[in-house]
Amino acid sequence: MAKVSIIIPIYNVEKYMRKTIDSVINQIETDIEIILVDDGSTDSSGKICDEYSTRDNRIKVIHKENGGLSSARNAGTKEATSRYVMYLDGDDYLKENAVEKVLSVMKEYPSDIIQYQYQEVESEKSSEKQKTFKEIFQATTSRELFKNLYFLGGAAASGATKLLRRDLMIEIPYISIRHEDEMWCTQAFQRNLIVTYIPDELYCYVMREGSIIHSKFNRGKLDSFTVSEERIKVLQRCGYTDLLSYEYRRFFKIVLALYQEASLAGDMEAQRVIKEKFEKYKNEINESKALSGKFYVIFKCMCINYSWINLYSLYKRSKNANKQKHIR
Repeated sequence: MAKVSIIIPIYNVEKYMRKTIDSVINQIETDIEIILVDDGSTDSSGKICDEYSTRDNRIKVIHKENGGLSSARNAGTKEATSRYVMYLDGDDYLKENAVEKVLSVMKEYPSDIIQYQYQEVESEKSSEKQKTFKEIFQATTSRELFKNLYFLGGAAASGATKLLRRDLMIEIPYISIRHEDEMWCTQAFQRNLIVTYIPDELYCYVMREGSIIHSKFNRGKLDSFTVSEERIKVLQRCGYTDLLSYEYRRFFKIVLALYQEASLAGDMEAQRVIKEKFEKYKNEINESKALSGKFYVIFKCMCINYSWINLYSLYKRSKNANKQKHIR
């Protein structure tokens, strides 16, 4: 049995996937299982998967109908034979010491999850981010896990920046929804899991046009509300009232951001849905005292007249214009 199974969902990423797979093949730790999940690709991605499987006997290939990222990850998890799994998107890559590092941490700090950091890269040039912490630490309670989601940012929620127990992923699979990572954390972190956080940037997230996070508006983005509403319910049920203000703040920022995108796309139906979400939660947002500064001002104006939501668009345009001036 390999020490860890690395699961790579592949969908129409023929231009990027060789670097992704090579980063796994060339890990310092060689006792690994590599599972390539061709999620119904229509380009040559599937053939490239098969090509690699003939070159390295550690590689398994699954060809399946397109079902999305969650479906591909779940399929790979079921096929995995190792005790631990890691997920790697088909256009990103790992630092060569990634597996070696997380396994050494797992040995020293037995955990359900080892959480590491990521580095944003674009056109092969590093975009350094300031680390949010410098030393290893652990969380052992559900409250701590949820708190860390808000204080540590995107890496803490991402499914691609973790070494995880395979049996945990079998028990709590990904749901086929946009922002599936956030939803998984919302479900899993209701338990008192042991999570060890390390400051090492082991995952390289490639910033590129057409990626899911940076794609233009479509109604799938409204799934953000589904995730946030589920988080609100969970925090209320668990009695974590002190953390609700963080989620209400996040919820309001989702309202602003998605409304701006839907407005630019001319999607009136999406704008209607977003307004309904705001009206449903505005009293709870107000009572939580979650907002301050410009967000508080915009929120109060929207409570008087919802059309004041356009203040946010004006603010963003002004901010972007000033940024362009500085660039010039």
